[in-house]
Amino acid sequence: MLILFLLFVLTRANAQNEFAATAFYTDFKKIFADAQAGFTDCKGIKRKSDFEELATEYYAKLMLPLADSGKVVFPVAGNPYVIYYFEPDKIRLKVDQRGANLRDAIALAFEKPLYSRTSTTITDNQPFTSTLYYTDPNEDKYSAALFRQCIFYKGGKYYLSFEIRGKKDPE
Repeated sequence: MLILFLLFVLTRANAQNEFAATAFYTDFKKIFADAQAGFTDCKGIKRKSDFEELATEYYAKLMLPLADSGKVVFPVAGNPYVIYYFEPDKIRLKVDQRGANLRDAIALAFEKPLYSRTSTTITDNQPFTSTLYYTDPNEDKYSAALFRQCIFYKGGKYYLSFEIRGKKDPE
């Protein structure tokens, strides 16, 4: 029985990256290209924003595979972005592993070197981790990041979110 348990644990530890699929890479590239064009294809129906005076939000029509939901945000100041949320879990380690798998898939799909800056803060005795991705190894400005990945705690569960930053619509 111990041997079966160890085999199960090793299999789970070396499980394949759920994001490592052609569909994920293809959809990611399509969404990133749309982000650079101002989210003309990804922007769906308008939704109520929690901060109406700061941003206009839309449901995302183009979804990353495995994402539970997504929205396109057009802030009053700054560039628009699409944010995707993935299935939450009560165990932080599982969400951390999923975040690492997502990071690896994004790096492969982007096909150019990416450099990350990660920060973790403690809010209400829970960690909030934010990772920004850049193409320049010396860059550290928040606004220059192409992508942002967050892991946060809310309502008894840990969540993973991923943003793809875009450019303003050329109109």
